[in-house]
Amino acid sequence: MDNAYIIAILSVAILFLLHYYLLGRGNGGAARLPPGPPAVPILGHLHLVKKPMHATMSRLAERYGPVFSLRLGSRRAVVVSSPGCARECFTEHDVTFANRPRFESQLLVSFNGAALATASYGAHWRNLRRIVAVQLLSAHRVGLMSGLIAGEVRAMVRRMYRAAAASPAGAARIQLKRRLFEVSLSVLMETIAHTKATRPETDPDTDMSVEAQEFKQVVDEIIPHIGAANLWDYLPALRWFDVFGVRRKILAAVSRRDAFLRRLIDAERRRLDDGDEGEKKSMIAVLLTLQKTEPEVYTDNMITALTAVSSSSAVLPF
Repeated sequence: MDNAYIIAILSVAILFLLHYYLLGRGNGGAARLPPGPPAVPILGHLHLVKKPMHATMSRLAERYGPVFSLRLGSRRAVVVSSPGCARECFTEHDVTFANRPRFESQLLVSFNGAALATASYGAHWRNLRRIVAVQLLSAHRVGLMSGLIAGEVRAMVRRMYRAAAASPAGAARIQLKRRLFEVSLSVLMETIAHTKATRPETDPDTDMSVEAQEFKQVVDEIIPHIGAANLWDYLPALRWFDVFGVRRKILAAVSRRDAFLRRLIDAERRRLDDGDEGEKKSMIAVLLTLQKTEPEVYTDNMITALTAVSSSSAVLPF
């Protein structure tokens, strides 16, 4: 028993020494970090992170000041609660704070950080931004969408009118959130890849295409897993265990999403090859056209990443 106690004490002492040298003196940047609460080995300050988050951060700010540091497992974080300091971070030092954290769970769904919303500041991000601003969201391209938006809104109004007319009282309760979601998703999917030809005939109460419904199902599977904090993003050793199967579920949903997007891209490529495109090209068609002149820039992976982010933008707010 004496030997067991000695081994336990030595193990704890080694953990504290590793913590001190690797994350304390051994890390030159740590000396320049703002003050923060005492950290425990391995976990850091994870034990302090409790809901509601804003109340926890407020209590810590009262004790350690408007700018303080935390260590969340293997990751460092700086919390800024002063409006003046926040303004300084995003004006004078905006380039310093321009990069995004590379969480493992987010890398799984963002093409290893290649998507516009997750790419770090640099040449790749600037190129993606230029493509979106010049080729996809220019005033001319957005103007071409006006007729499509008006058509989808009229279709929504007709569906609501039919629902009211079919009601015995001549009035019906309408779930406006669902209707607005269908309009936004239908417009976006038609803009990204022409899908009007595949309207479902089995459900007369919706005007969403089969592709729009399929993509919504895929995104609904992914969001719960990346919308919440995953411990293995902060404690890398846990990713090898995947006790709750979160990583496996994310990879399965991502595989279905990528297969779906590849079908859209292949369909638009065939449409281009057949010459079935006018001025109102879909977003994918525009990118595929540019791919013919600059294949090293407009790769299939980049087109898929832009398509995934654009499609998800209609689903996430709802």
